[in-house]
Amino acid sequence: MPSRSPPWSYTTRVVVSVIIFILLAWLIILAMPLVQALLISALLAFLLNPIVRFFVNHTRFKRSFVVALVYGFTLLIVASLPATIGALAFGQFHNYSTSLGEAIRELQNWSSQSIAVLGFRFSPQTLVDDIGQAVGGILTIIPGGSFNILSGLTTNLLWGLVVVISLYYFMKDGSLIKPWLVNLSPGEYQNDAQQLLDEIEEVWGVFLRVQIFIFFVLAILFILGSILVIILYRIGLIPFSWIGLGVMLILVYALVQQVDNLWLRPQMMGTRLRLHPAVVFVALVGALALSGVLGAIIVVPAIATFKVIGRYVHSKMLGIPVWSESGVQESMQPSTQKAIDRKDTEPEHPVDNIDL
Repeated sequence: MPSRSPPWSYTTRVVVSVIIFILLAWLIILAMPLVQALLISALLAFLLNPIVRFFVNHTRFKRSFVVALVYGFTLLIVASLPATIGALAFGQFHNYSTSLGEAIRELQNWSSQSIAVLGFRFSPQTLVDDIGQAVGGILTIIPGGSFNILSGLTTNLLWGLVVVISLYYFMKDGSLIKPWLVNLSPGEYQNDAQQLLDEIEEVWGVFLRVQIFIFFVLAILFILGSILVIILYRIGLIPFSWIGLGVMLILVYALVQQVDNLWLRPQMMGTRLRLHPAVVFVALVGALALSGVLGAIIVVPAIATFKVIGRYVHSKMLGIPVWSESGVQESMQPSTQKAIDRKDTEPEHPVDNIDL
């Protein structure tokens, strides 16, 4: 039978909305490791979604079948990387063991000589002995805390399993999230919700493309820097042999990281996402200090997302148009127009297209 209860007043709706928001914020804070795992799987699914969309639009296969193929191929690549690296390391084991023996002998010779600094002389052997005692103390602590280490390893494996499993479902049903959010909005605001979600999707798409480009640039810089260091080592311009080589490789890695943090990422992210480079730099440093690597990865697109939402709220509060006619057409072009074009190639009911 139909409900005869009166509709909620405006005050009641506001109070209930505030309570729900507080409970959701508390739940997110309480389940932060789970949120991080789901966020990683969502980003991976968003990154793989263009591949799935390409095969769905250019083949007669259902989305569920394409998702299974892409998902399985991705897991195969990820699983084969450790085996490949292990095989290469095992093939070079003899060379590495010989080089390691030479490095140890050079370190022993270096530590047996005294060094003069500002008129004071000290022996590196004392430092080596102190390090050995510290390592020995750590090893004596490990058995007592082995249960904690095993518990942490098990927890990480469980979160990894959450990422792997949720990745499949994000790839399979992730395309339904945006229509679901649009349908949750009131009828007169559904166009605005569609427009906002299109802009936010474009922001994260630009972020992932720039992130991939930065990764390849940093990889090239590190490879070129390592090759230069090895050449200098072979021609005898790097002292202390293997010790100097290791120190120079560490310096190359640190220099590449500084290029990434101080120039490459602030400039590229700021330009493509229309944020000031200083804002990007401060956000990266603050997120890295407060929430670690994952926070530093997502802080820039999160700020760009808040900028899109803030512009909408600001326009609504001032009573001015949020999007001009030309602005609507331009913002519809990257994502909404593609969604319209896909209607000719995808089935009419997306739910039927993704069922196994």
